[in-house]
Amino acid sequence: MPNGRNADPRVVAEKLSRIQEPHVGPLNELSDRIADSLNLPRGYVPYVDPDLGGINARLLVLLDNPSTKAEAGTGSGLLSLDNNDRTARNCRESYARHGVMWSDVVHWNAVPFPVAGVRNGGSTPGERDKAAKWTRAFVDLCPRLEIVLLLGVAARDGWARATIDRELYVVPGNIPHCSDRGLNSPGGRDRFEAAVVQVATMLRSH
Repeated sequence: MPNGRNADPRVVAEKLSRIQEPHVGPLNELSDRIADSLNLPRGYVPYVDPDLGGINARLLVLLDNPSTKAEAGTGSGLLSLDNNDRTARNCRESYARHGVMWSDVVHWNAVPFPVAGVRNGGSTPGERDKAAKWTRAFVDLCPRLEIVLLLGVAARDGWARATIDRELYVVPGNIPHCSDRGLNSPGGRDRFEAAVVQVATMLRSH
């Protein structure tokens, strides 16, 4: 499997040097506010990769919670398509296949902080409830958002708990998380690919 670019510490260092650029600075200040509120070291709520669209994004892709490859200490400290794990790779390759520009996209988690329980496990309903206010705050910082892609049951539940009062197109259907486990569920890969095709078409249409 080809490594994600973030397997190279020099790539990660270069990205982290840019986390206060204007298009991602407000989102990454939110990451620090969340970490501070939970008495976590800064970076344990991963920062948005400056190679993504940040507050200029038209598409929000919401997942469950940070993987060990995203958390500081065990990974890059970035929500990044370049992370060295299968979830990032599956998204990265699908976007490339269907022409989704990174500048149009921002990724976030329904639970942006490390969850209790097993490593790389799922969040609990209580954690998603606690995090709902952070989803609202994140969306408020992204004025150009038009489309929301919810990947997996936890993302759909977290989004519902956030009760976003804004006209956004939420891609319908039970679209799986882009982990190998999600894509290998019955019909999962087809639903995921169809959703990426749909958002790519919408982004190109205007």
